Amino acid sequence: MIYVLLTYILYPFLYFLTSLKKSPSIPLFQRGTLKSPPLVKGGKGGFSGKFKKILIIQTAKIGDMICSTPVFREIKRHYPAVRLSVIANPVTTELLKYNPLVDNIISFDTKTLKGISGKLKLIRLLYSGEYDICISLNPNIPFTIAPIWSLIPIRAAILPDYIGATLKMALRFNTHNVRHEAKKLVSQTYMDMLKTIGINTESISKEVYKSPDADKKVEGFLSGFPGIRNNLKIGIAVSSGNKLKELGKDTIVSLISKLTANPDVKIILIGSQADKNSSREILNMSDNKNVIINTAGMFNLSELPALLEQLSLFIGADTGITYMADALSVPLIDIAGPSDMSDQRPLGKNSIIIQKNIPCVPCSHSFMAPYSCKRGDKICITSVSVLEIVEAAKKLLGMSYRSTKAN
Repeated sequence: MIYVLLTYILYPFLYFLTSLKKSPSIPLFQRGTLKSPPLVKGGKGGFSGKFKKILIIQTAKIGDMICSTPVFREIKRHYPAVRLSVIANPVTTELLKYNPLVDNIISFDTKTLKGISGKLKLIRLLYSGEYDICISLNPNIPFTIAPIWSLIPIRAAILPDYIGATLKMALRFNTHNVRHEAKKLVSQTYMDMLKTIGINTESISKEVYKSPDADKKVEGFLSGFPGIRNNLKIGIAVSSGNKLKELGKDTIVSLISKLTANPDVKIILIGSQADKNSSREILNMSDNKNVIINTAGMFNLSELPALLEQLSLFIGADTGITYMADALSVPLIDIAGPSDMSDQRPLGKNSIIIQKNIPCVPCSHSFMAPYSCKRGDKICITSVSVLEIVEAAKKLLGMSYRSTKAN
C-alpha cells in the first residue's frame, strides 16, 4: 500500500516528466488528472503517435507464456520495425530464446521484488529500456506502478474481476486498463489490449519455437530404441507446476498398464529435472518397464517441441507442456482438474478435455490459482478414472489403436 500512496503523492511530478519524453502522445483523458482511465472493451480507447520500443511483461509460468505468444506475433506483424522486449521469469526464457519475433529477452525473478530495493531494481530496469509502451500481462502492484515511475508514456494492463482494492487503486495510473471478463479466454483479452495501440486482430493461435539442433538430438535419442518409429508413442506428463493438478504416480502407473495392453504402444514419460525422481519411481512401480521411455530432465524447453512432435498422443494435467503440445497440434488429453477452462484451454481440434462437474470446480483461474485443495482430497483429479482417459485415447488415436484390454 505504501508504494501506491507514494505514487499518488508524486504522480503530478511523474506525469510531468513523462510528458516531456518524445514518445507516443498520452490520451487526453489522462492528462493532468488522477482520473481512472476507461476500461477498454472490444477496441474502445485510443492511441496515436510513432514509437520504437514496446515492452511486454509476462512472468507467469510455461502455459501462460505459450498462450501469450499471439501478442508477440501480432505486434510484430503490425509494427515490424518496433523493438519488442519481453520480461519473463528465468524458467520461461528458454521458450523465447528462438522466437524470431522477440528482439530482447529480459530474465527477471519475481522473488527479487521484495522490499524497496526490489521495487527500485525493477524501476531501474524499465527506465533503462527507454520504452514507449508497456503492456503488462501480470496484474500485480509492482508491475503496475513501476512503468509510471520508469516514465513510460503508454501503460496498458489487464484488469481481472477478482483483484484487491490496493491493486485497483494502482491501476488508475495506467493509460489503458482492459477488463478480463468471466467466461472469456485470456488470450482474447490480450487481443483487446492490443487494440489500445492500434492493432485490431482476433488471431489467438499459439506458437513455440525449438532450437536448431532439437530434432537431431531427439532423433538421436529415439534411435536407441529399435522399432520405435513403428510404435504409437504416447507421452505422459509426470507432474505439473502446480501440485494441485498432478495426476499422481499411482494413476500414471495404472494408466500405463492399460495403455500398453496394446502391443503397438510405447510410453514416453515427460518431465523436467525436478521430475527425475518421480519418473524413476513410476518406472520402478510399473510391471512392463520395457515399453516405457523415461525422458524426464533430458530435454530443455527449446528442445521439448521436437520430442512432442514425435508423439501420437500427449496426456497430461492442465499444465505448461499441455499447451506446448496444443501449439504443435499434437493430439492431446487435458485432465483439467481445478482449472477454469473458460479462462484458458487447449484449442486444437484433436484435443479432449476431461473435467468433472463438481461444485468446487473451477477453483483455479489464470490470475488466481490455489496450490492446495481446500477439501483436502483433490476430488477434481481423483474422480477421473483411468478408464475414461483410455477411452479418450482410443477416440483420438482411432482405428490405429486396435483393441485394448481397458475393461
